[in-house]
Amino acid sequence: MSAPTVTKAETSYPIFAATFAHSHPGCLVVAGGGGAGRSGVGNKITAFDVSSRAPNVDSFAEIDLSRDEDSVTCLANLATKDGLILYAGINSSEADRLKGKNEHFRAFEVAFPKNRRTNSASSEKKPQGKVSFLSKTSLFKSLSTVSAKKDGYQRIVRLSPAKRSASGNKRIGAIASSLAGDENEIVVFNATSNLPRDPGDVIHRVALSKGQEANDLDILEPEDGQFKIAYCTDNDVYVQEINYDFGKKKPLGMLHSPEKKYTVPFPDVFEKKGRSKIRCLRWLSPSHLLLLANLPNRTGVELHILRIYGDTMGSITLRKRLSRHVKAAVDMDVACLDPDGAGAYQIVMAVAGIDISISLLTMEYYGTSKNSVSSFHSYATYRDVHPLQMTKLIFSPFFSPWTAPQAPPSKKPGPQYLRLASISLGNTISVESFTLQPVSSKPRSRYLLSSASSRRLYQGAMYFSIAFVIVAIAILVQSLFDPEGTMTKGLVSEDIRRAVGGLKPPGLVMEEAHLARAVSEGMKTPAAQAPQRLRDLLHFHHQENHANTEKKAVVIRHDPNADSSLSTEVHTDTNEAAKKHTEAKKWEELSHAERSRWKEKLIKAGMWAVDEGETVLKGIFFSEAAGIVGAMAQGIING
Repeated sequence: MSAPTVTKAETSYPIFAATFAHSHPGCLVVAGGGGAGRSGVGNKITAFDVSSRAPNVDSFAEIDLSRDEDSVTCLANLATKDGLILYAGINSSEADRLKGKNEHFRAFEVAFPKNRRTNSASSEKKPQGKVSFLSKTSLFKSLSTVSAKKDGYQRIVRLSPAKRSASGNKRIGAIASSLAGDENEIVVFNATSNLPRDPGDVIHRVALSKGQEANDLDILEPEDGQFKIAYCTDNDVYVQEINYDFGKKKPLGMLHSPEKKYTVPFPDVFEKKGRSKIRCLRWLSPSHLLLLANLPNRTGVELHILRIYGDTMGSITLRKRLSRHVKAAVDMDVACLDPDGAGAYQIVMAVAGIDISISLLTMEYYGTSKNSVSSFHSYATYRDVHPLQMTKLIFSPFFSPWTAPQAPPSKKPGPQYLRLASISLGNTISVESFTLQPVSSKPRSRYLLSSASSRRLYQGAMYFSIAFVIVAIAILVQSLFDPEGTMTKGLVSEDIRRAVGGLKPPGLVMEEAHLARAVSEGMKTPAAQAPQRLRDLLHFHHQENHANTEKKAVVIRHDPNADSSLSTEVHTDTNEAAKKHTEAKKWEELSHAERSRWKEKLIKAGMWAVDEGETVLKGIFFSEAAGIVGAMAQGIING
């Protein structure tokens, strides 16, 4: 595994927030502090230039904040011509909050150094930028209780994705409050100025249920002006769509309440009590959400893919359990790299563990036509990244070098990097810079994160293909001009000729590989809309059983002639089902391998989802005609 370049930096305060500049991905801004009334530890915002990938870097700009107010809790930024505008969450002093005045939403301007290189080699001074205060305001509603006024604060600020273009792009933002008791809320606003105002720039307010707060939120813009906002509480995921007209400063059409798309299931009766808690979420595509879930009692961490189906509830279609040493996670971030012409791109995921480790994973999105994702692939794990607990990690934005406004159309771009920054309570910053590789040598090829071993494997396959073509041409020449083999016998040995004679043509090999991949993807990708959910079928017949006081039996058959390859039958009693389907087995009677195979069939048919649990399958008969599996396997082997 090729190791990334690591850059370290330190501050004089514990760090709670970080953001990469979109106009200059090598610029990292961090913030934090000791809060109000703690002598010796100030509240500050500090900017670093990590583009050099040097082992250690110093800040190029810093601002001291009031020690009568809280520390910075969250950061986001908008690009400007010579720097960026920072949005920060900072509580007013406790005295002001108790009076009902909390200007928690702050704006700052960061100016980049005008000359990033020293004019003289002997000069010790380095070019400096500047961080300046711009404005402060309040976007949350006024709180009513004393405890909410004292403890409530702005926990999250998130902006819609930035787009690289000559004219820039217009974005919306969302903030979420925490520790406000029963008065927590989410506020969606127009993020086109350094001072969003209420009510002019407030697009929508979401009042959360009593005692709940948003653990995380994310924004996606599938089409210009069309936004999808997702947020999670401990056990639920909600999605809301907003169409916004920036010119008229108002939403298009009626705004509906957020729709619940997923609820963490309760454990089965015989399992240990406790539900997983959703810690973070990120959009991977308009139809896929990545969830980070901490298992109960610090027993592990899982990544879930939540498939969104429109107006119905979503389904968990893929799970990934992280290594055993990761007992719980504190944060997660995602980088979606540049897409190709078909809309396919690589997704890079990073998870910060409570054991001060970072787990890095990758996944492929296959494009809008397939609208599916691959399985998770573990890339690397980095241990003991900081001396104390991490508070946040964040990827730098990545834009294809071909989309830069100033990029020449024919010049080959230089090395491309993806940076991952992590911060800690120990005042430390660590930035890992990963070198990205183009998928191919073709112009405007998309980029991906690949390991050294995968690159060697690709190169080996390429060299083998070239050698194969050369040998195949030699054999072809022999068959046309030298059938007896007298001329080419000295060029190609008998062993190679026998081996080549037994190989399939390259086109057939690629076709079979493509077919196998398509079958594999089909098994992993659920149907877009389930034709008949198993739980609905059981509920319907349970109502019939209750009315007729009869116990009916449900049989699920593997039927290749049906569209979904599965069919269901309902019999008046279990004896009748057993007589008609002598080969059928109850779920409890199936082996582990048989259960895994049936789960894949049910998921593919859209009849069952992983999050529904196995309890719903107990008591159901499963029938698979003898010889079907064997015949299919033999057919694939024989081609």
